Formats: sequence, structure tokens, C-alpha cells
Amino acid sequence: MFNFATQFEVDDFKEFTFRRLTFLDAVEFSRASNESLETKSAYLDLGYSPEPRPFIDNLQDLIDSLKSKEIDLFGIFNKGKLLGVGIYSFITYSSNGCQIVIWMRKSAIGKNMGTYFLKRLTSHAFYKKEFRFVELMIDETNLASRRMAEKVGYVHIESFAAYTQGEKASGVLCRYICFIGEIVALAELYEKRAIDLIDHPAYEIQFRYLINNENVNEAFKWPYPIIEHKKKAEEPKKKRPRRNPYRQEVMSNSPIPRYKD
Repeated sequence: MFNFATQFEVDDFKEFTFRRLTFLDAVEFSRASNESLETKSAYLDLGYSPEPRPFIDNLQDLIDSLKSKEIDLFGIFNKGKLLGVGIYSFITYSSNGCQIVIWMRKSAIGKNMGTYFLKRLTSHAFYKKEFRFVELMIDETNLASRRMAEKVGYVHIESFAAYTQGEKASGVLCRYICFIGEIVALAELYEKRAIDLIDHPAYEIQFRYLINNENVNEAFKWPYPIIEHKKKAEEPKKKRPRRNPYRQEVMSNSPIPRYKD
């Protein structure tokens, strides 16, 4: 169940601004990115340059991201200073959910701001973007991010061997999902798993009767046949392929399910 921001968090961060990033944020985006190369390089494929990158390179990354139809960038600001970037990455197996990736400016780490930011991003996904669920893909050894996910109300669905990013990559990804309240309530009422209802037609009141149809339930049961863990492709060693650096891609066909209700 999604945990909304507490009154303490609302009061503590009332001066902060949560909004979509624009081209006008290029200078702050570049500063925050260069300041956080070390922290981002641990589990994200964003810190591959050991030295601060030229402004023009960071600007190009921002332009490419803002123009992309696959991702949507939001930031959290305090008095104009960019403290964190949240990326909505649209997933392929369902149009009713999205994946979120977060990185925080180095100076903002350890101040409970990441948890608050994830709550704002998740709430926005549910009530502005109208998604039914939100997914996080977290390296198994990234315990801080896993604890943060659980604080916000994300559930550990499965762990599986995969291509993972960053210097501390373990080769195992954990899939966490947070469900909108309506799905949780529906699951409890009909004694179903929330994960099986993310695309179920019974989510809509006019099709609620279908939740008692076992053929329909089987068709929408997790995991669907359409979910495929892509095999890691051979990449040329001399030339770095250009891809979406914000998406945690699944590159294995050997899932290790660990569903928790």
C-alpha cells in the first residue's frame, strides 16, 4: 500500500518545488550531475565519466531526454537548486504502469529527501498520470534504495539474474512494485493478489463481475506470457552504444520469483 508523505515531511519540505524539468534547467542539471558522478556511478550507468563533463555534453543529454518519448523527467528544487532527478520510464509489458529511476545530488543524500521525493513521484504517477502501479528495478546489493522503496510502500515481487549497471552491480535485479489503493482494496475484497490485477478488466466497475471468471483471471495472472526477459546482447568493445541511460533493462531469461503479498 502506498504511504503518503507524513505531516512531518510536508512541513519539513514545504519550501521545496516538485516539477517537470525544462531546457531552462540545463545549468542546474549540469551542476547537479557533475557533483554526483561518484554516487551515480555506484548503481546507475550515468557516471561512466570519472571527470566532470563539459556543460555542452550535459546539455545534450538533457535535450535528448526531454525530447524522448520513452521517458519523462522531474526534479525537486530548493530555492532554485536542483537536488534530485526522477525519471518516469514507460515499460513495455503494460500501459497501466511505469518505471521510476531516481538519482539525488550528492549534497542531498542522507537527509530523508530521497524518500520524500519518491513519494512525490509515485503520487504524481498515480493521480496525475493515472497509472495503476509503479515499478522500481533495484540492484540486490543496493540496500539503501531497497529500504527506501519499502518505506514508501513498494513490494518486492521478484529477484532475477540480469545485466546490472554501475560499479557495484551484483548481476541480480530486484523488482519492486507499488500499487494504487484501488487495486489493493480490490485484491483484499476478492482475495486475489494485487499483482494479478494490474491489467485486469475488473479494475473498471462495469467489468467487476469478471473477477469471478477463472478463465479471465488466468489470462491476466502474473507473469503474463508477453513478459520476456531479454538476453544480453553482445556489445562492441570499442564503441559505446547509445541507449536510454535511465532505464533499468531486464536482460535475463532466468527469473527467481520471490513474490510477497
